Amino acid sequence: MPASSRVGCEGLSGMDGHGDLSGNPSAETLAALLTARQLECLQLAAEGHASAEIGRRLGLSARTIDDHLAVACRRLGVRSRIQAVAIALTVGLIRPPVA
Repeated sequence: MPASSRVGCEGLSGMDGHGDLSGNPSAETLAALLTARQLECLQLAAEGHASAEIGRRLGLSARTIDDHLAVACRRLGVRSRIQAVAIALTVGLIRPPVA
């Protein structure tokens, strides 16, 4: 499977895969865990863009985008970019995609 079509964050060390963010952290707490670039990648992923397209928009490689999303997943304690996007949307870190 090409790197640009991967959707998961599997294979990261130290990740329990249960999405456990004990105590329901606030948006501020979660925002402090993520860089502006990671949030930008999550926003574009929420809009349905593949890593290759996000990379083209940001002037980065698809692999670098995958790395940004993988770190965001690890910091949020989830296994997939879909779960990371869901958390970011739920707490208001990113905007819902416009239809």
